[in-house]
Amino acid sequence: MAEPKVLVAAPLFDGMKYCLKEFLERVRNLSYENYEILLVDNSRENDFYEDLKKEEGIIVLKDGTNEDLPVKRLVSNRNKILEYTLERNYDFVFMLDADVIPPQNAVKELLECNKDIVSGLYWNNFMSSSVMKWLPVAWMPITEKEFEEIKKQIKLPLHFTHKDMQRHMTQKEAESGKLFEVLHPSAGCMLLSRKVFEQVRYGVPDGPANKSVGDDIYFIKKARESEFKVYVDTKIKCEHIAGGKYKKDRAGNLLHPLQPEF
Repeated sequence: MAEPKVLVAAPLFDGMKYCLKEFLERVRNLSYENYEILLVDNSRENDFYEDLKKEEGIIVLKDGTNEDLPVKRLVSNRNKILEYTLERNYDFVFMLDADVIPPQNAVKELLECNKDIVSGLYWNNFMSSSVMKWLPVAWMPITEKEFEEIKKQIKLPLHFTHKDMQRHMTQKEAESGKLFEVLHPSAGCMLLSRKVFEQVRYGVPDGPANKSVGDDIYFIKKARESEFKVYVDTKIKCEHIAGGKYKKDRAGNLLHPLQPEF
């Protein structure tokens, strides 16, 4: 029986040059046979795109989107990847961020999970209890027991239930090597089946208050509305080369490329 046809794909812009060499080296050497690599560039100038076209064995598309907000430019990239995947009859897309370096066996292991949406796992900086911490990028539901303990420590709105809250995956869970159903996965290393990308697209909610809402949050929300479950395989641990993409504002605070102020 033939291996499923997989598209390994990532959106890019010229601010990601710092991690490109390592990223390409890894995705060119995955321990899986039936895959191709697609990069979609949304840089505002063409120089980076012209350099990417010189890379051997890589399909490169230029996204000429007129969107101004970085997150909407990224949404355009992601959806062009999904359209390409459909048009050329891939069975799966392995949707990556260019600063996420998957292990060589990522595609093979994620396919073996036999799930429509399953990611590997990586870490990122998050503010937790007023302290910046390096935490797993995966969010779990709060159990009723955990919710009762939280209520003892902080005052919550009366209408809140455990279903209104989530938590980061713990370090113990992350190190377990188990497959977990999650509320939100490590979406920068996420395998999607054809059933998913036939139905779901990336986007952002309308309105100025949602300018900084990530494309991945929207996508997972829409996937859940289509009754897909979401999983993280903690055996698949990816390196996250996060530092190079941040800038600082005048106060010294880190700005992520998806923030409108970037």
